[in-house]
Amino acid sequence: MELNQAPVAEAGMLIRRPVAEVFEAIVDPAITTKFWFTHSSGRLDEGKPVQWEWRMYGVSTKVEVSEIVPNEKIAMRWSDPPTTVVWTFTRMPGNTTFLEAR
Repeated sequence: MELNQAPVAEAGMLIRRPVAEVFEAIVDPAITTKFWFTHSSGRLDEGKPVQWEWRMYGVSTKVEVSEIVPNEKIAMRWSDPPTTVVWTFTRMPGNTTFLEAR
């Protein structure tokens, strides 16, 4: 990593659910609030900012989606200073999905 380059983090996991269900779990706050944040101002959609809240910690962040490719990719910016996060959804054998965030 160069001296002035921002740090990069990557995470991935195999989820034993079909890719369409995993994708929907990330874009639909009715599902996402069951395992990640506690409240959202709306569904993730390209060009539509939403607010995510973790009420138990008293924190929130604005999320702006720049690109959605259904069942394949979500590119977004959040936090302050803005951080770009790209989620990729890869269909795997046995009706499973590899979800990667970087």
